[in-house]
Amino acid sequence: MSAQVRNPHFPPRADVSFRLREVVAAGGKVLLEGPQSYFLSNAAEKIWDSGTSANTDASGMLCASRLNLGLPGLKQLVINIHKAPGSSRVGSGANPCAFVPQHYFSTTDTAKGDFERMQLDWRDVSRAYFASIAPNGLLRPGLYTNATGTYDLGVAMAAATCIHPSHREFGVTSGRPRVVGFFDCVAHAEVMQVQGPYTSISAFDRGDDYDEYAVCIAYLFVHPKGEQMVSNGRVFASGTIIKAGEQLPTQQILHYCQPIVKKVRGWRDTPIFARSDWWRAQQHPAVLPAPVCELLDIIEHFTKTTVVSIGNGPRGDEIIYIKRRRAAFF
Repeated sequence: MSAQVRNPHFPPRADVSFRLREVVAAGGKVLLEGPQSYFLSNAAEKIWDSGTSANTDASGMLCASRLNLGLPGLKQLVINIHKAPGSSRVGSGANPCAFVPQHYFSTTDTAKGDFERMQLDWRDVSRAYFASIAPNGLLRPGLYTNATGTYDLGVAMAAATCIHPSHREFGVTSGRPRVVGFFDCVAHAEVMQVQGPYTSISAFDRGDDYDEYAVCIAYLFVHPKGEQMVSNGRVFASGTIIKAGEQLPTQQILHYCQPIVKKVRGWRDTPIFARSDWWRAQQHPAVLPAPVCELLDIIEHFTKTTVVSIGNGPRGDEIIYIKRRRAAFF
């Protein structure tokens, strides 16, 4: 049994919950798809002041479906989606792994045209940005200069990422630039604790343009006045490190957090994009490039997830489903 949008054989109005129960009772499958906005849910509590009135996590969608969990044969599988290169948001709020403070573009009223006038060279900007990462994983403040002017290095990296042809990070409705950053293992680890253990990483082929890549593995809390803050009984003093898997504070504390990142090799010489010459030349099922495997291992280690697939292009048939080989010991 199936139904599609604008299907002439499907009634314009229906008791959706009843039809879902019919499908399950007949041994069929039901797909419940929700937004990529776990932390904006009214049940998440962490970012309550910029959230939505809906419960957007997996349990909320199940509740809204009104499926009977006692139905014979009903089995649940939750697959969490995380976008590459990392977490993104539009407007004000907390995003500790971002290249710039979350409120930066909204308070400066920055638009796409402003980025285009900067005439940034993506490869040059990204090379300078990754070179600014210290051995301890913290980013050294820096400037980036080209023929159009001198910019904060984080602003240049964020702008170059937003307008990159394979990224195009702008709000669908507002057109405002999204604030983007690294793959956030700290935030993702909390999602895994609630609705893990499986993850699919979409738009992974964007990483084909990186000479180097990085993931956020922890936050460092630094209050500008050296003050302590408290979230759900835990005291956060300047210098507190928030590791993946630990209690995540509320947005008021996340506002003063900066990322601790781990650099990894890029795979620009072996692009996995489904229609690239390199990918087409592979025998399929193909062995993924070593840097891709290293990155997935790091994500799985810090978030306690199992990555089941990665996006290899904009089409559904370009998803790579990951099969792990058993290690041979001699």
